[in-house]
Amino acid sequence: MEKVVVSIADDRLDRLPEVVAALRAAGLVVDDVLEALGLVTGAVRAGGLAALAAVDGVLDVERQRGVRVLPPEGP
Repeated sequence: MEKVVVSIADDRLDRLPEVVAALRAAGLVVDDVLEALGLVTGAVRAGGLAALAAVDGVLDVERQRGVRVLPPEGP
């Protein structure tokens, strides 16, 4: 599964629950809906990005990138 961040188009924010339902139907396992930001985070099977991008109301789909911070080296 790939972690993704889905951006919702501003003109579809009033129908966010419908867009989220369509994303689920397209294969997204939703982790969080950030309504104020118009973002949905979750995971999709490899190769599933195109299906998410095709959902009406989706502006963009990006792979979520992890950031690791290593502990500082001792003195």
